[in-house]
Amino acid sequence: MEENKLRELFEHALHTHQDHSGNLFMYSLLDFNIEYLEEEEQVVIQVPITPIMFNPIGFIHGGIISYIADTAMGHLCAAFCETPSVTLELKTQFLSTAREGTVTATAYFTKKGRKVQFVECELKNEEGKLLAKVSGTFYPIS
Repeated sequence: MEENKLRELFEHALHTHQDHSGNLFMYSLLDFNIEYLEEEEQVVIQVPITPIMFNPIGFIHGGIISYIADTAMGHLCAAFCETPSVTLELKTQFLSTAREGTVTATAYFTKKGRKVQFVECELKNEEGKLLAKVSGTFYPIS
């Protein structure tokens, strides 16, 4: 990635960061676009693929995929449950990868309980190809 472009992304993320808000440093650095679908009770995050996401062999790092999914699922619980939740566990199935374009993560409930939420997130490329499927268990905090 071009050094000036990376500096611009970093500076923008640094200046827009606000603790305990939707304007977190990593969201801005990765250029998250977060959408809340109220009728469907879903959260969709779109993220452009950039070289800062790549592992040493040039594919999106698995930790970045997991971070995007965990963020989508956490926002889902915060938006559609009585209180925000924390992640108890995640399971990620990596099915494919991408080097360019956009990743779209869609999070939805598989069971929305009072004490625990079971959530899944599908991450796809622009063509709709499934890159990863993540399941998570979330615990509401008070």
